[in-house]
Amino acid sequence: MKNILRTIAVFAAMVAALHGVVAQNTYWVFLADKAGTTFDPYSYFDAKAIERYNQCGANLYDISNYPLNSGYTAQVAALATDEVGSSRWLNAMAVDATESQAEAIAQLPFVTRVVMIASTNGMQPATSYKADSPDPTDQSTQNARTLTPQLTRMQGEAFRAKGIDGHGVRVAVFDGGFPRVNTHAAFKHLRDEGRIVKTWNFCNRIENVYGWNSHGTMTLSCIAGREGDKDLGLATGAEYLLARTEVELEPAKEEVWWMQAMEWADQNGAQIISSSLGYGKERYYTRDMDGTSLVARAANMAARKGILVCNSAGNEATDRQWRTIITPADADSVLCVGGIVHSLEQYRHISFSSYGPTADGRQKPNVVAFGHARTANITGDEAYHYVDGTSFSCPLVAGFAACAIQAMPGKNAMQMIDELQRSADLYPYCDYAFGYGVPQATYFTGSPRKAEPTFRFEENGTDSVYVMPYTALKKANLFYRFVQPDGQIAHYGQYELDELPEGKGISFCKAAVFNRTLDVNLNGYTASYRLPQDEQSRYDSTNFYYSPKANAGVVGNLTLARNGAEANKTSVWGGQSPLRYDLYLQYGISFKTRADETAVDYSDAVHLGGRLLCALGKAYCLGLGLEWGSAEYNLPEQGTTRQSITLSQWSLELFQRVRFVPGGQITGRGIYWDLGIYGTMANNRMTTRDGNGTDGTATWRRSEQTLHGLSTLDHYRWQYGVTTRFGYSLAALYARYNLSSLLADHAAGDIILPRLEVGLQIAF
Repeated sequence: MKNILRTIAVFAAMVAALHGVVAQNTYWVFLADKAGTTFDPYSYFDAKAIERYNQCGANLYDISNYPLNSGYTAQVAALATDEVGSSRWLNAMAVDATESQAEAIAQLPFVTRVVMIASTNGMQPATSYKADSPDPTDQSTQNARTLTPQLTRMQGEAFRAKGIDGHGVRVAVFDGGFPRVNTHAAFKHLRDEGRIVKTWNFCNRIENVYGWNSHGTMTLSCIAGREGDKDLGLATGAEYLLARTEVELEPAKEEVWWMQAMEWADQNGAQIISSSLGYGKERYYTRDMDGTSLVARAANMAARKGILVCNSAGNEATDRQWRTIITPADADSVLCVGGIVHSLEQYRHISFSSYGPTADGRQKPNVVAFGHARTANITGDEAYHYVDGTSFSCPLVAGFAACAIQAMPGKNAMQMIDELQRSADLYPYCDYAFGYGVPQATYFTGSPRKAEPTFRFEENGTDSVYVMPYTALKKANLFYRFVQPDGQIAHYGQYELDELPEGKGISFCKAAVFNRTLDVNLNGYTASYRLPQDEQSRYDSTNFYYSPKANAGVVGNLTLARNGAEANKTSVWGGQSPLRYDLYLQYGISFKTRADETAVDYSDAVHLGGRLLCALGKAYCLGLGLEWGSAEYNLPEQGTTRQSITLSQWSLELFQRVRFVPGGQITGRGIYWDLGIYGTMANNRMTTRDGNGTDGTATWRRSEQTLHGLSTLDHYRWQYGVTTRFGYSLAALYARYNLSSLLADHAAGDIILPRLEVGLQIAF
């Protein structure tokens, strides 16, 4: 009885410990008002911020700029475990608290609501790193200052010809650290001219940002970096605010730090914020990407205060479980930047760049730039290298935007977003892969491109409409989309033409245009086609297909064809679903002793199983597992007799999982801890080998006997115990302990089935 009580107490303590981990969370505490507070904008704001407020017509005395009521915050802090930070804009403070503490805080009369920031949900760099490799399109010369192809693609030379380099524009960069920005040659011009105006490390509450994650060093390269006589970014003459907002092991607080950085940037006069970060599947579901997250709301508020916020679209295009962009890029006042391949000849979506639209059907991305870029490098022998990600297309556009603001001053944030879209090389055409295309500098330097007609629609036959170019074409791109009456894109695609002889065209089935508009962009010119009214009744949506067809003699390739909003829907196991399953293989060592503890033996154990997990949040889930396992134990030899026990058993496990560090869906990846109970149905057999020698030369007689019923054995057919795992990504260390063996009564010399098993588990 004592053993039973002790076991129950130990298990209860373990569950309580796990519950304590889950219960300790970070919360936003929203306050009712700012009663009794005072505010002087002329002592709070940098002069450049006041200039921006006046320019865009924002109110310096807006209540959102007032500080929080110190009496309120003191009472909240007294009830919480720790104070994380605060937001003037939200009139809220962030605290670490247990569930009971959060409930007590919610009862305070001046608290309107308490919202948990789901733990272990990090803001992730929208990037992947790639080893240094030559860029086939880099043809820069050694004469004077030149531009890398990532800038030439945006007609950066037009800015340079006018002496435009972002001078006088202040850019805030949010990231996970900026190691060697204070020493690397790529930023010498910024240091020498004192154009790194301010820095702040929100994670450590210090000024030093020159360490930690090199992601920030690389993104800053794409805005302002230099490599010898080449520019890596267009805004080499701008001023900079550098904010560290991201760490690896405290992700629940990153949302707080990011929002604090927004207010810090506002206070210190930022005109542009470049954020190559975003929240996605580690925290949200795809349905949440509708511009309503707290970071999206903060980004929208920054826009109302005159700040242009540029954010990466994300790198989720190849993830079947996440088929949309990330937040805060989903905010309607944010310039969402996607990626294209690094070529001056080809115009293609880069494979990883996230597709739009937002969850509520709004157009995203807004524009695109190279998703493969050259940046400063802080590791290895090379001072510069190439990296992949929309993390780098975003700052390329942010640097472009700084030059655009210098060339066209006086625009507020939303007006500038509109101008950047209008400058793009596909405008007015847009779709969910390219947005409006790549911004072009000539739009801002007085020589915008003229969209001369390049084709006409021609009805050849009764069931087709043709796109007929006016002249023969070589190396051209035809973009098309079908737009529904509600503005949603039903389908879109890209036809990459190597050669289009004169008199030849691309045909579209008229049935595809039923109740839709066909928009086509060819060589910078966009035109639309709708079915004539008298033909509408001939077609219906059941007779509907999209793909264009080329006439004989046309050489080309349909490089992109996607359904519109439908393409963003995930499977039942995807980003919208709390369910996930996986298979696993585990190998371990199990230990067996006799009841008198005089003999110890161990054996290999192999298990193969599957799990179904159901998330109750992004940081906590319940799971059910079924597995088959086998192990064999050799008993001490007795003369010429050798005996072994073979265990073959089916196990059913019920467990709970807590994730500490994100790495994908809570139910799959990241750093996590499992704790559960299991029950098994065993088929145990004893094998006996007898012979007249121990050297193996004699013929051995073998016999097998089912163990159930043997009086000398702990032979429970039904067994139970506890399990635990600690894992990262696909690998985990596991342990299981047999409680039924522990609680049974044993006689001296009895053989006891294994109690402890430890090993490694691999999921797939």
